[in-house]
Amino acid sequence: MRHPSPSVAEEVLARPTAFAVRDHGVVVAQVMPAWRWTVSVDGSLLDGTFQTQAEAWEAGVREAERLDQARAP
Repeated sequence: MRHPSPSVAEEVLARPTAFAVRDHGVVVAQVMPAWRWTVSVDGSLLDGTFQTQAEAWEAGVREAERLDQARAP
């Protein structure tokens, strides 16, 4: 049985997007078919999902800042 292939738009949305936040790697990806977003920082997935890519990215930036503050003397 052949499964229908996703549309080009769905494929693009499902691809993770990587950002550099200072020396941290932040990766935002969409969870299909729930249409929710996840975020990981330095390879660790944060708890929960987000309604928008912007919310997920913002959570990743906040986590990167928290990690930097935890390292500071």
